[in-house]
Amino acid sequence: MEDFFTFFVSCGDYFALVFLCVCVRARRGSALRNRSLDPYVGEMSSERVAAEGRGTTVRDFTALAFSADFETLYAGTTSGDFMVARVKTRSIVSTVPACRQGVRSLTTWAGGILVGGGDGSVTAMDGETLHDTAAVSLGGPVTSLSFSPDGVELAAGTATGSVYRLRAGTLQSLLVAENHSAPLVAVAFAPDASDRFATLASDCTVKVWDAADYSALCSVVVKDAGSPLCLAFTLDFLITGWSDGVVRAHDAERGQPLWRIDSAHRGGVSALALSHNERFVLSGGVEGEVRVWELRSRELVSHLKEHSGRCSGLALYDDDVHALSVGRDRALLCWDLRSERRVTSHVQRMGGLNGLALTKDQTLVATVGQERRLTLWDLRDHAPARSVDLSVSLSGGGGEEPDEALTVAVSGDGRWVATGGTAQRLKVFDAATLRLCADERGHSGTIVGLKFAPDDKQIVTVGLDGVVLVWNLYA
Repeated sequence: MEDFFTFFVSCGDYFALVFLCVCVRARRGSALRNRSLDPYVGEMSSERVAAEGRGTTVRDFTALAFSADFETLYAGTTSGDFMVARVKTRSIVSTVPACRQGVRSLTTWAGGILVGGGDGSVTAMDGETLHDTAAVSLGGPVTSLSFSPDGVELAAGTATGSVYRLRAGTLQSLLVAENHSAPLVAVAFAPDASDRFATLASDCTVKVWDAADYSALCSVVVKDAGSPLCLAFTLDFLITGWSDGVVRAHDAERGQPLWRIDSAHRGGVSALALSHNERFVLSGGVEGEVRVWELRSRELVSHLKEHSGRCSGLALYDDDVHALSVGRDRALLCWDLRSERRVTSHVQRMGGLNGLALTKDQTLVATVGQERRLTLWDLRDHAPARSVDLSVSLSGGGGEEPDEALTVAVSGDGRWVATGGTAQRLKVFDAATLRLCADERGHSGTIVGLKFAPDDKQIVTVGLDGVVLVWNLYA
């Protein structure tokens, strides 16, 4: 059961506090109810607000707003209309149609009432006649409306993650901010391009962002694709992997679908890596397979199966012949793609691996996993080259905050290694010594993806809190 409340103070003879509340029940209708509190005796009385001449009105209410003089209450419903109730008489005097898919937000001002609808509409109505005076359609259900202090403009927020500025009276709109409306899944930079990056979210949207002003250059909505799992990005196209086992590609400028690889992996495509010559793409599957696909024909070139668990990360050497993969089976494998055979195998002591990153000089591999450590490997040696407990912090409270990192990245110059995970903190280590150099918190949910910009001036992190954060890196 959800409760919606709105309050006002009545300064009558008894200085009683009077307020109205709406109790919304999932399976039963709801009614407006007036509750009055006598502060002298501490007793509260309750009375339903009824429609004049028709008894109690039972509806599913979604939003409440008082008029400027507190004489009238407006109550939006899931039916796309709102009721007008007189506070003094505790009666509903009229029902006014407002939108097609349910009222999602209400606010009032000197000129009347504004209604935000589930169909994306914002409608301004005269306070006396309740006739439409202006209307605008926005890109998603309007979940919140708020006026500026001077009443000249208002902000409108939508369920699709956008915020608009509206001119009071005319409702002329301007998009000022947008974001995903669900937890993020992955982030990627295009090779050698620091001015834009792409993000993927569980609302099945892919967005390309301008790193200068953080505006969305391109937005793609993928339908009937299951859940998104991974992302690769170039200036020409976006490649995504999905839980339905399909690899999809879209134009990075206009967002149009380009091609798809059906049945790429049974159970889902969990990892992607694009070759440096952009001739093939490497994909990893939930069931542990690593496969190579020729981009022009989308034909399967190689099938590599040694992981016994989910493939959680992929990387390619500059020669596009050797590749790395990690899995939840604790294994770090190096592959010769030309001969289709495994070259080396390293196994973490305990816990599966969640991600990997290859240093620029391609001498070391960084991995993170359920062991809650950051580990650097030299593939010529069996044992790890260096390792550090991720519970370490700059405040010296090592071991006090366990952190299972889900993502790791290495800067282009090879100086820094960054991790993010369940502790919701971005941690940056010196790659040579694994000394913790930065420990920053900005997310309110687990960090699931991070990337260095190719010029190493910024780090972008994404999390389950639905937030994309851009961090400036001063070295």
